[in-house]
Amino acid sequence: MSRRSTRIASAVVPAATSVASTKSKSAAASPPSPAIKRRAVEKDSEVYKYFVHVKKPKKAEPALEPYDDGLSRCIWANSSRYPLLQKYHDEEWCIPGGFDRTNRYLFEMLILEGAQAGLSWSTVLHKREAYRAAYDHFDYAHIAKTYTSPSSNERLLCTNIIKNKLKVEASIVNARLFVELLDEFCPGHTGLDDKEGFWKFLEQYMKTPARVLESRATPGYKTSSEESDRLSADLKKRGFKFVGTTIIHAYLVALGIEVEDARHSESCFKHHPIPKK
Repeated sequence: MSRRSTRIASAVVPAATSVASTKSKSAAASPPSPAIKRRAVEKDSEVYKYFVHVKKPKKAEPALEPYDDGLSRCIWANSSRYPLLQKYHDEEWCIPGGFDRTNRYLFEMLILEGAQAGLSWSTVLHKREAYRAAYDHFDYAHIAKTYTSPSSNERLLCTNIIKNKLKVEASIVNARLFVELLDEFCPGHTGLDDKEGFWKFLEQYMKTPARVLESRATPGYKTSSEESDRLSADLKKRGFKFVGTTIIHAYLVALGIEVEDARHSESCFKHHPIPKK
């Protein structure tokens, strides 16, 4: 190697060593980025532990395939493009005497009706199984005792439910108040599968015979009623949230509590007029 080559090599090696040394010192001295710190905190947090070590996400159920069975339904459920909506309409919605009178189901529907605000009911139905998993199958007593900190809200917002912080907070508040209402109004019927609890409370808001006759003179879909106004006001006084009269009217109609002439349209195969007296 020539003298010139030796000088160049000796100059390059220390320079490279110096650069590497500088990079290593800089890396050692610089603090971790906010993103790295956030991931570290999340990994140690209650949220991370809850989902990674406690609750494993369930596999999604296969979606229902569109199918035209030729039946005529209420206009909001008449399209075969929305089979989940049709299934709900046919099997649950507005069945005289109620599809399911259990406290669990009535609480579930109260939460889902509130979650729908500003959205379509089809959206809520597609999220229904996610809600059942996240809310422990709508065990209101468990929710009232367990979901007691801000981390509980974050835990729910990490699931596949509708990610609206106000609605999630309202659902937890409503669970506690639901328990209190059952303890106050029907202390012997507070169980999840009891049919003599919240249903009996709701029956106070059924239409009177005179109001039923009055409703026949004004057919068509409504967004509120005197009954929903009263129930909404009573629930709000107790502290319930997302229980405006429009939401509560839809809730009462869906449960079959709203006794009007025919909530299913006359062309619907589920049409059930109330016999005239």
